[in-house]
Amino acid sequence: MAQHPLQRHSSPSRSFSLLLHIVGVVSFSYNFRFLTLWETPFSDAYGWHFQFLTIIGLSLAFVSFALGALADLTLSSTLFQAKNVISIVATPLEVVISILYWGLCLISRDLVFPDEFSLPLHIDIGFHLAPAVLLTLDLVLLSPPWTIPGYSVMSLSTVLGFAYWYWVELCHSKNGW
Repeated sequence: MAQHPLQRHSSPSRSFSLLLHIVGVVSFSYNFRFLTLWETPFSDAYGWHFQFLTIIGLSLAFVSFALGALADLTLSSTLFQAKNVISIVATPLEVVISILYWGLCLISRDLVFPDEFSLPLHIDIGFHLAPAVLLTLDLVLLSPPWTIPGYSVMSLSTVLGFAYWYWVELCHSKNGW
């Protein structure tokens, strides 16, 4: 297995990295395309579908993988570092989203979606499983070990949690739901 030129440790080749990043970009783009065509009350609401943590996580995953694909093509260490920083935030977020979503679905699908908003299975997997799996593969196989201390990760998580809380409250104040 040829080492990726931007990696400090042994990892899959640059072609594997590019392939994984392109698969992610295509998958995430397909899901965003679906959102633009899916007519729901959220489509015209303040905050659009970004009211949902799933879509925020999908956005971070998309940006991470787009930067990763560009870094693979250009061998830019700056793009690679930017991808890794976003990945550190996006991966745990997507794993939590996936565990919570599928856990609630196992209990009762009505806890997640009313029947009129149910998603086709391939779209559901694209929103709630593919980002977690692809980001985890990217983080474990293609990214350097985390260099952020635990305290900083907890601080960042707290700030992001409060920022999302504020965002949800703002959307509720504008939409009434």
